[in-house]
Parts: sequence; structure tokens; C-alpha cells
Amino acid sequence: MTDNLLEDYKAYYSVRAEKYAGNPNFPNYYAAEKRLSDAMQSCHELIEFKDKIGDLNERCATALTKDQYIMEQKHFEKHQEVVRVLLAKRIIEKVDSINNVTELITMVNDESNKNMLEVTLDEANWFFAYEWEFLDMAEVYANAVVPDKYKQGMQEVAAIVKKNIAESAKSTEAHMDAFQKGWRLTPDVILEFRHRRLFPLSDEHIKEHLEKFKIIINA
Repeated sequence: MTDNLLEDYKAYYSVRAEKYAGNPNFPNYYAAEKRLSDAMQSCHELIEFKDKIGDLNERCATALTKDQYIMEQKHFEKHQEVVRVLLAKRIIEKVDSINNVTELITMVNDESNKNMLEVTLDEANWFFAYEWEFLDMAEVYANAVVPDKYKQGMQEVAAIVKKNIAESAKSTEAHMDAFQKGWRLTPDVILEFRHRRLFPLSDEHIKEHLEKFKIIINA
């Protein structure tokens, strides 16, 4: 009975390791699982595994985490997500020094929370996408060719729209300031790919509008 149980365990750990053999996405996890399996295969009695396992099981968790975030890093680098990729980079830098699952979970959670804030602050600059049509509206009213009796009214509407844009910018900055002291909108960041892709417009048009936004929001 004891011998059969030992063989069952050996078979289990062997299958568990070989499941990832040759998988290019999980080289570190496979190596960790193989070390764990080898420790089991070397046992002549099941009780020996208690002394041979050491931190091998914990190392499987850290290796799996490393492989997962290596894949995430490649994905975000491919799409030029320079802020979102920071999470994967930091976890990959730290994970090899951790051999305790509790510490691993804490580290990943801490870095995830930090990156969520980084992404939130970065994507607050989508303000310019949300306000784009209002800037267009201000331009239309300010430059409309109308009879003289309507010109003042059109200019007043344009001024109101620009004032609303400025107030919206101050409100956005005040809200983000609660997360990062002194945070300000950054118009030029819109030209970076992760933001630029939101605008089906020419670079020339975007740059022109950003200069107008800078004047309105005093950026």
C-alpha cells in the first residue's frame, strides 16, 4: 500500500511537470516544476519528500508568476503601453528574490495597486479626447461667418465654451491631485501612441488643437 502511494505521488508530480515541457511561454515554471518532480522521484519512501521539498513548491509559484508577467510585458511593449508595462517590469525584477507565496502575493498586490494609480493618472489625459468636440464647437462659433448683428452672440458662446473647458481642466486636475500632489494635465502626452490611437486625425490637426488647449488651460 505504501509503495503504491509513493508511485502515485511520483506519477502525479511527473505529469504536473511534463504538462509544460517544451512550452515557450512557461520555461521558468517548467524548470521549477521539474525540480520539484525530480525531488519526488528521488524518494525511496514518501516521508523523505518532507525533507527534500524545501521551498521547491513556493518556487513553482514564483516561476509561474514570472512567466505570466514576461508574457504581459511582451504584450504591452508590442502595443507601446509604456505605463501599463511598468507593472510587469517591476514584478519581473523582484520575483526571483521571493521564495514565499505570502510575500509573493503581497508584492504583486502592492505593485498592481501602484500601477493602477499610474494608469489612472496617465489616462486622465484623455480629457483632451473628451473635450475635443467642445474645442471644435468654440472654433465654429468664434469663426462663423454671420451677419454683424449675430457676431457678438457667437463670440459670447465661443467664450463660454472655452471657459467650460478651462473649468473642466481645473476640476480634473483637482481630482487627480488627491492621488498625486501637484498633478497636471499634459497635452503633449497625447502624441504618444497609447493616446494618439484614440484620434482618427492627422498629426498636424492634433498638434494644432493641443496648442489651443494649452492656451485655454494655461498648460
